[in-house]
Amino acid sequence: MPLGAVRGGGGGGPVTVNIALANNPISQALSRIAQSEYKAEGVTVNISVLPENDLRQRLTTEASTGGTTYDIFYIGPYEAQTWAKNGWLENLEPFFDKLTAEEKAWYDRADLIKGMLDSTSLNGNAYGIPFYGESSFLMYNKELFAAKGLTMPEEPTWQEVYELAKQIHDPANGIVGFTMRGTPGWGMSGAPFVTMVNAFGGKFFDMQWNATVDTPEQRAAWEMYKKILREAGQPDILSYTYNECIALMASGNCGIYYDATSIAPPLEANDSKVKGKLGYVMAPHDKLQKNTAWLWNWTMGLNPKTTQAKKDAAFKFILWATSKEYIARSIAVDPSGGSTPPASRSSTYKLAAYAAVPYGPMTLKTLEGMDFTKPCLDPVPYVGLQYIAIPEFADAGDIMTRNLADYVVDNISLDEAIRRTQQVFEAVARDGGYKK
Repeated sequence: MPLGAVRGGGGGGPVTVNIALANNPISQALSRIAQSEYKAEGVTVNISVLPENDLRQRLTTEASTGGTTYDIFYIGPYEAQTWAKNGWLENLEPFFDKLTAEEKAWYDRADLIKGMLDSTSLNGNAYGIPFYGESSFLMYNKELFAAKGLTMPEEPTWQEVYELAKQIHDPANGIVGFTMRGTPGWGMSGAPFVTMVNAFGGKFFDMQWNATVDTPEQRAAWEMYKKILREAGQPDILSYTYNECIALMASGNCGIYYDATSIAPPLEANDSKVKGKLGYVMAPHDKLQKNTAWLWNWTMGLNPKTTQAKKDAAFKFILWATSKEYIARSIAVDPSGGSTPPASRSSTYKLAAYAAVPYGPMTLKTLEGMDFTKPCLDPVPYVGLQYIAIPEFADAGDIMTRNLADYVVDNISLDEAIRRTQQVFEAVARDGGYKK
């Protein structure tokens, strides 16, 4: 393997590459492994790990203002699509073209899962390489279910999940029936919530870009989100990011958790109290028996404003971090699979250590059923499963989730929350020039 060539720096003296990662288990594992094991002559890689909302804000400011604090942007398909159009990401094809035949064979680009790579490409050109990908599914504690004599359907509806969560919920004995992200933010509580809107047959715009928040379908999703968390969820709803949800589920004191497929590995790690005790089923639906999961990946792209030497060194770090070699090393370090990037490479699921993990089959099933271009039952003028792939959604989604939070804790009524959010999306269609 041409590790020396791939790991080499950009030439011309010492180079420092800066990257910030999102604070989640798979990214934390990359930080640990890279800082102890990544070696490149003349190259230092500085890695920081930030809360997701903080990371998004910093990188968006950096990209939009032409800053050079970070040489690698750690983003998702939402940003990749928009930023590539804005010139905020470097086209990676010229960097791939410069690889030798031996380097190309070592990296095996064709092994990258096409749907994930496509979500961060524009006009057939890669502007980012997914480090890991995810869909979403429902995780449940089989021991708590057995104690109550309950059975989880393989393709549950949200109403079924609510009823099961209510039966599991036992605050007097420290048992929470259901957990889900409650902290506002389009990529925080917004991620599960938008898939709930899709599941109930809701949408955000019709084909003429009329806002469709104030509809029975959307109202049903808002009502279910509040009902299940208020009646069967964690006590401090709004403080819960996925980190708090993971900790609660791993403690063995929670019955059901809806979130990303990438969250399962730490729950099956050796230090988890629920290792081997969890079941996995499809994301809840409502209107139809269909996959209502999301598609996301954490992707590494190059800051186009940094120096060429840094770009070259950063690209080679990206190759290493997204390689089969890194995946194999992550399994060697943590045989549970809890540190291994999922849903980025097809070959990962052929590895004996990873193919045997309990969440593997359901992860594959959700990935196979995803359609990035058809989020809703009805035709819509946008794409995206847990977000809308337009630049304005970041701000609109943040406002929506703040309205959702206020509704959940009874600061405002459902009518007021819907009215405010409808106005936000009407303004998006008008001010963004979508509605003619």
